[in-house]
Amino acid sequence: MSDAKRKALKKIAKCLELSNSSNINEAAQAIKMAQSLMKKYGLDQDDIDFIRMGKTTSETLLPTSVSDAILKIIRGINTRFGVECVLTNHKGLKKAEFIGDADRAIFAAFAFDIVYREMNEHVGQFRNSFQGTGTSQTEITRRIGSFTFGWLDGALAKLPNIAPDGDADKKIKDYIDSQFKNIDRETFKQQLRDAMKGITDDYEKGMKKGKQVSVSRPVSGKQAPKRLS
Repeated sequence: MSDAKRKALKKIAKCLELSNSSNINEAAQAIKMAQSLMKKYGLDQDDIDFIRMGKTTSETLLPTSVSDAILKIIRGINTRFGVECVLTNHKGLKKAEFIGDADRAIFAAFAFDIVYREMNEHVGQFRNSFQGTGTSQTEITRRIGSFTFGWLDGALAKLPNIAPDGDADKKIKDYIDSQFKNIDRETFKQQLRDAMKGITDDYEKGMKKGKQVSVSRPVSGKQAPKRLS
């Protein structure tokens, strides 16, 4: 994409923002300006949609070997917010980078950080509850796994569902193709499909705890205080 076309897209995006103004005259002028620029530079709606796309990296540092629990968080956020996640390398570890409509991408990364942090806190408390009980390590591992997936189902169900309609998946794919190289998304998706296993009665306990999570939407790309309801 040429610099001239990119600059034009940014001007059009600004005009489209102004077109939502409560001032009728200002909104009308903004629409006319956007149409004029689109005609001048030979741009279409796909170009406009592309400039609105963005990517936001979560603050959380993830281990190199990504667990099933992390994959489940990513799958839930992808579905709820209509984004796609790419795991990128960061100083020997990994970070989750969310791609989609710029506003949704910001919110998705913000939600990921909250859910991941609160999951670790509650799972840690559940793990500590086995101290002194004489329960075998195998049984503890099995029950913690079930509690964790129950917790995640409860937490992810509390997230807002703001996934866009239409051909958003294709736009996201095109954006990823333009921004990233050599990303094996099919292998990643297969890992997501295989993530949930080993359910026990602790699943329900985890779900009740997970439903306590609350996500406050960040304003202007800045994170709001992270909290529980």
